[in-house]
Amino acid sequence: MAVFWALFPLTSLFFLYATLVGAEGEFVVRPRFLALKEFGPRNIIYHEGNKYKVVRSLLPPGTIESRFLRAKLCKVCGYFHEGDDINLDLCCNCGTRFDGQTSEYIARLFEMTTVATRRVERITSDEEERVREGYEVTTHYRFAYGPGGPRVIKATVVDASGQSLLEMLYAPAATLWRINHGWKRSREVGFTLNTANGYWSGRPEQDDEEPGLGQENILTGVRLLVRDTHNILLLKLPRNIIQNEGRENATLAALQYALQRGLQTLFQVEEDEIASERIGEGEHQAILMWEAAEGGVGVLGRLVAEPGALARVAREALVICHFDPDSGADLRTGEDGCACACYDCLLSYYNQPDHPILNRHLAKDLLMRLTRGISRCGHGGRDYEQHYQWLRGLTDTRSELERRFLDHLYFTGRRLPDYAQRNLEDIYCCPDFYYEEGHVCVFCDGSIHDSPEQRARDNEVRAELEDLGYRVIVIRYDQDLEAQVAAYPDVFGEGKA
Repeated sequence: MAVFWALFPLTSLFFLYATLVGAEGEFVVRPRFLALKEFGPRNIIYHEGNKYKVVRSLLPPGTIESRFLRAKLCKVCGYFHEGDDINLDLCCNCGTRFDGQTSEYIARLFEMTTVATRRVERITSDEEERVREGYEVTTHYRFAYGPGGPRVIKATVVDASGQSLLEMLYAPAATLWRINHGWKRSREVGFTLNTANGYWSGRPEQDDEEPGLGQENILTGVRLLVRDTHNILLLKLPRNIIQNEGRENATLAALQYALQRGLQTLFQVEEDEIASERIGEGEHQAILMWEAAEGGVGVLGRLVAEPGALARVAREALVICHFDPDSGADLRTGEDGCACACYDCLLSYYNQPDHPILNRHLAKDLLMRLTRGISRCGHGGRDYEQHYQWLRGLTDTRSELERRFLDHLYFTGRRLPDYAQRNLEDIYCCPDFYYEEGHVCVFCDGSIHDSPEQRARDNEVRAELEDLGYRVIVIRYDQDLEAQVAAYPDVFGEGKA
């Protein structure tokens, strides 16, 4: 009796279609990244009291070569290189020079298709142990690219003294790749595929090979992959911040799940709507978060756009980890105490592999510092400092008010404009500063704008802007600068004292 588990590639979900002899088919939904493991070659699937082994991938019409990809992976930052980029000597993201230690070239990546299973009555102890340990799966990312390069927004979280606590990089509509490299207990990397009929070969000592699996058209070292498009956020801490006597990975893991739980609580999203993973190594090791829900949930971008958003997340994380967010006192001591981690704080079904190393105390000091931090957002791949200098170089040399306004935003830690002196496409107008989000035009009016003729022209142009859907903000030279900026917290942010 055979069961076919089908993939419909036009969606981001796997739909499992079971065709049973003498029975109607039924559909079972699995997320794409989960299906990479659950439907992996030779895996055992338990369905309605029966056991099924994945034995075959249904090949697409025409040549199977259309399902194969080549890629080069950066082991330092986790970036995915494809196409012409696999011939580069430097990583497109972190700039690391590629060699045998820093990169891996994969010649046979098979993009997952519909799989077929065979019903089995029993499995050997060796198979059971292999299934228990599972596959070796890695996650990689690639930014979306526009005319100006990668679509990324950088932000830096600093404390009151200006010291950097955390670097954030938000990439909307990035591509996430997950690769199944093979069984953890196997000495061989990848799987063995018969390209003629799609059967996945077992190991030589197994006696249950599928019919028709000969030695012709055999490919070894084949690795499975799936991909999807998500909004992602990379969080990277300076190495001096997480130095912890050889427990850096445990510290980063505790911070990873604490921030994830704090994010879910603050923005009221479900546990499976935000996913996270540690990625990279050395100074480029980072926490990768992505909006796993279909279509995204729109919260990761707020962490870089809102100066105090991450501080609020860290505060929620402290409460979840049983600490007083103001004093840092442990609130779970005594008989009902939580020694390291529990299911009320860091532990969950999704992070079971990390349970042995999770310790809420390792994240406390970092979270306390983050509650007093403020996010400074850059633009166009530039960090906050670089973007400020870039904008200042574009200001009108004749306008002291423009520089005063920009300096005030910078020194109070507020959100900087995306552009300065940028011509708009649908109207002949060049505002002094421009914010893409909300289509906000900021004009810095010096004394020259007091003349009746100039005032009439300003009113005419700005009225036309508002009719086209732009938002107009005017900063006057003869009014208190802080009061004017503070009147628009939704645009400039709250700032710091």
